[in-house]
Amino acid sequence: MPFEADITIVAQALDRFYNDSISARKPVIDQKRLDQVVRDLDLEYYAKKGGLEGKKLQLFLDKYLAYNTRLHHPAYLGHQCAAPHYAAALGTFVNAFTNNVSSIYEMGPASVCMEYFLINWMLEKVGWKKAPTTLAHRVKDQDFGGGVLVDGGSLANLTALVIARSALVPDVWEKGTPSNLSILLPSKGHYSLAKAAGVMGIGAEAIRFVDVDEMGAIRPDRLQRCYKRTLQEGKRPIALVANACSTAVGIYDPLDEIADFCQENALWMHVDGAHGASALLSNTYGRLLKGVEKADSLVWDAHKLLQTPSLCAALLLRDHKHLDQGLQISLDASYLFHQKQQPGFDFIHRTLETTKSGLGEKLFFVLGALGERGLGKYIDRQYGLALQAYDYINELVDFECPVRPQSNILCFKIKGDSKTQMDIRQRLTDEGRYYITTVLFNGERYLRLVFMSERTTLAHIKDLIGEIRKIRLSLLKDAKEQLL
Repeated sequence: MPFEADITIVAQALDRFYNDSISARKPVIDQKRLDQVVRDLDLEYYAKKGGLEGKKLQLFLDKYLAYNTRLHHPAYLGHQCAAPHYAAALGTFVNAFTNNVSSIYEMGPASVCMEYFLINWMLEKVGWKKAPTTLAHRVKDQDFGGGVLVDGGSLANLTALVIARSALVPDVWEKGTPSNLSILLPSKGHYSLAKAAGVMGIGAEAIRFVDVDEMGAIRPDRLQRCYKRTLQEGKRPIALVANACSTAVGIYDPLDEIADFCQENALWMHVDGAHGASALLSNTYGRLLKGVEKADSLVWDAHKLLQTPSLCAALLLRDHKHLDQGLQISLDASYLFHQKQQPGFDFIHRTLETTKSGLGEKLFFVLGALGERGLGKYIDRQYGLALQAYDYINELVDFECPVRPQSNILCFKIKGDSKTQMDIRQRLTDEGRYYITTVLFNGERYLRLVFMSERTTLAHIKDLIGEIRKIRLSLLKDAKEQLL
């Protein structure tokens, strides 16, 4: 097996890809038709003949990487996906080759230990009690936090709500979901939460949306009215979900006040911190999560702001017992569940997955390379850059921003223009100079920037504004010519 030689080829190709990206020598995005890419990569040939190694591997990677979107590029301002630290690729590679899973201890002792450590590290950052590392399985009735790494925030949110349902309806796994359950959500919540309601059999019609302010943040003073109305309708809310931060514009809900309301009404509080929980590592922006320690559960994605590749999401609970008991169901799987000596810990009962990827390597190799202080500095930089860009754009006479950013997400549009945002975005994407997204917020379509690359500076934003102005003039000219 030409193992070492092919690793060298891959490493060299990725190094060229990275340097071309950070130097902006190549476009940030280059979309071609699907059939063209399949043909150019000779996928059918290799599927039938094999031989993807050596020189053929090198040529293949050169073509393959050319079609990849460059997240390390300074003009990458697209979706909430990390521009990963190279150390994460090392950890991912090690786990991919060893293929040790973290469902049960005997299938990956080092991988399980790494995940167990990371869960405790995150619990401590939240302000929850860490789980013991000595004979953890023998102190299951004691009070401490718990968690598990899963493949993405959507799965983590679903699992959290399933556990909240079990806390309210302990016999749900035997008798099924009662017809009167409900979930309280902010209208600006992530769509995975509504999807989870459907998966759980609660249904979209049982969702009750709490009142939000003009920024999309939950209004604590309106919670009692919504909760009381829900009870009067005969509904039993399994949880109230808060954002930290919202996906559209990156605004944090007032967690401290929401937590007080939930505790007063014995209501499960779940925080969707998939994107913004990483601010817990920041001395400057950690205040945005004040009160998170009062919540019952939290989702925290490492693959967003911890420079970790997709997917690596943590589901964390203040009380491990809910996590360890919330997914229990009697199953015939004697090859997994039986009496045995247990020197470590099995994660299998904490997740909807059975074979669970070893995800800890992705995050720990980054944490081990940068340390939590290094990750905190990265978050400070990206959040700070969003504020700099806001100050710059908001002072321009021809642009406006709907909200002052609280994270690394910034939305803006051309003042008085609600029709060309999609066309502007499409033109930018076609040209490949900038990759941005758009969002509908309070009935208006905005251009949306997510500051993920460390190479992005305010100078790039100023250049982007210049490009947008040129594109708009071109669009206006085209529209005028069509009328003539």
